[in-house]
Amino acid sequence: MTDELLQISDNNFWYTIVEKYHNKGGIYKVIAVRNGQPRVINRLLGTDNEGVLYIGNTSSFLNRIVILKKSTAPGYISSTHEFGTQYKEHPAIQLQFPFDELFIELLTNDNPEEFERRELKEYYDKFGELPPFNNHLPQPPSLAEWSDDGSSESVVG
Repeated sequence: MTDELLQISDNNFWYTIVEKYHNKGGIYKVIAVRNGQPRVINRLLGTDNEGVLYIGNTSSFLNRIVILKKSTAPGYISSTHEFGTQYKEHPAIQLQFPFDELFIELLTNDNPEEFERRELKEYYDKFGELPPFNNHLPQPPSLAEWSDDGSSESVVG
């Protein structure tokens, strides 16, 4: 995890993304933070001490994170991002993980889709399941098609 997490509810959120990342892309992680520390989340095969709730990818952080923030923000009605839709569907989730305790970690990469696959595979291998708000693996490939280095292999041959 990088040292810098961006608080989704921060009024300077957009300006920070524009200033630091311009139109870059990569993966983004939604992280639960309380009192300045990532929240501990129990998983099937262990404890996630980094507080990862969701991992996604984008070719432009600014465009995708705008959608994520709007879909998650209280009082804003939007179903355009998987995380925000699930977050708002269950009031107890919002109580357990308040909006002002949601942060974003941005990791730049020239191949965001492959980077996301590797990160999700690492998470899956470590915890036996995907982050709580990731419903499915990016397609293709399936888990069986991943090589040991996390890259996808052709099933055609």
